[in-house]
Amino acid sequence: MRESLLKITQPEAEAILKRSGLAIIPMGSVEQHGPHLPCGTDYLASLIIGRKVAGEVDGLLIPFCPVGVTPFHMSFAGTLTLRPQTFIAVVEDICDGLARHGAKKIVFLNWHEGNTSAMNLAAVSVQQRHPVSVLVVQACYIAYELLGQECGLTHGGELEVLPVLAYNPSLVHLERATNPSPPERARKVDSLRRGRAAYPFLKDIREIAPTGWYGEPQNATAEKAQEFLERVGGAAAEYIRKTFSELGENG
Repeated sequence: MRESLLKITQPEAEAILKRSGLAIIPMGSVEQHGPHLPCGTDYLASLIIGRKVAGEVDGLLIPFCPVGVTPFHMSFAGTLTLRPQTFIAVVEDICDGLARHGAKKIVFLNWHEGNTSAMNLAAVSVQQRHPVSVLVVQACYIAYELLGQECGLTHGGELEVLPVLAYNPSLVHLERATNPSPPERARKVDSLRRGRAAYPFLKDIREIAPTGWYGEPQNATAEKAQEFLERVGGAAAEYIRKTFSELGENG
């Protein structure tokens, strides 16, 4: 596990960039996750996975803006969102500084699906502006690939409880999870918007889940949380090593 730039010294940060040239930017969102999870769930997930990954691949973990692109959840108080162009500008500014200080490889480690379009445009822009390689690692999808059959890809369900438990168990309040939305319609509509060949754009999470969340958070345990972190963090690290190796950029 490696702490972010907020908690290490300048010489330590410089040494990491000189050794590996690799910076990792955790990305998430601040949005409602029901009565049992914090609004910062998505960012906390990317941050705890990022700490694991940065230690494995010797990367500099960057403290990034926790707010993402999430107008979809704005009907619930506690949600904050950036416009896509604002998100892109913030990413560009951060990457400008990283490139200036010697970063050659930058990983966008993401947990929030709503960031994807803006994140991809930012990646293209950064690579046009600087001699760096940008890799997007969708930690949320890695988690689903590894644990989806058991946990499901829900909002506020077990798969999102696990990273928060790994980060700080005191932030999880499973006893408050008493108002789940009906799962059948939620799964049906949620799967439509995640289609590849065709997908609708929904205006409000309430179209999927009237209470803002659905799933089975009560199945999460501290033991599962540690297994989650080892498996998802390990797989994300392997994607980073393998991709940059195949691109011929090992350091």
